[in-house]
Amino acid sequence: MLAFRALKQGLRYSYENWRMWYNYMIVAMDVGELQESCRALGRIVEQTGDKVGNLAVDEDVLDRLVDAVTRAPADPEEAAAVGPQDASAGSAAQNPNEGHGLFRNVLGLFERTLLPRLSSPRIFRAYARLLTWQSKWEGVIKAYLDAYRCSFAGTIEKGETDTTKWREAVTEVEEIVDILRNFGPRVEGYKWRLQGRSIVRTFTGRTRDFEDEPEWVRLTQLQEDLRKEDD
Repeated sequence: MLAFRALKQGLRYSYENWRMWYNYMIVAMDVGELQESCRALGRIVEQTGDKVGNLAVDEDVLDRLVDAVTRAPADPEEAAAVGPQDASAGSAAQNPNEGHGLFRNVLGLFERTLLPRLSSPRIFRAYARLLTWQSKWEGVIKAYLDAYRCSFAGTIEKGETDTTKWREAVTEVEEIVDILRNFGPRVEGYKWRLQGRSIVRTFTGRTRDFEDEPEWVRLTQLQEDLRKEDD
């Protein structure tokens, strides 16, 4: 806490020093001042994002911020219901460092600072988890699809020769189809099977050089399953 207070005081005189903000962010996280850690991450991205892109984001810190929000009950009334057995739920509604008390800051971090500037699979997945907590299913699907489009599977080009990376990409394709299966039916009128088939078809079209690999069977089976589900 002494280090936290010292850094907080020092930032008054070095407000544009991103390195001090980084140290402040880490120490704030360690002492449980997550609202301040969230604010510091935003300042770092604002100061360095244009120069270093996604490297401006400490994605471990970002995931911990989302975790701190989403481990609380999503229903504000439920979170505020303090009982003798569950004092932590009530604190999650008021404490600025967790649950609903932290939510507004973390949401603002994504929508005002990160998403307008940066694109990485992990940032989009973290955002999707936050939206899942809110039951915003259409936004969840969009965030996961944005994550996929930034991934190796989503950016792979014809002529790729790295078999290990291709196998990892097959798993990414399977994961996004599973996400569509899970969340697609929750959005009225959303043609998730069509979206899934399009993703698999595009991926196989770009990677036909790997047709002799054992994992190719998984892709053809995935296409067939999606066709059957549509019948």
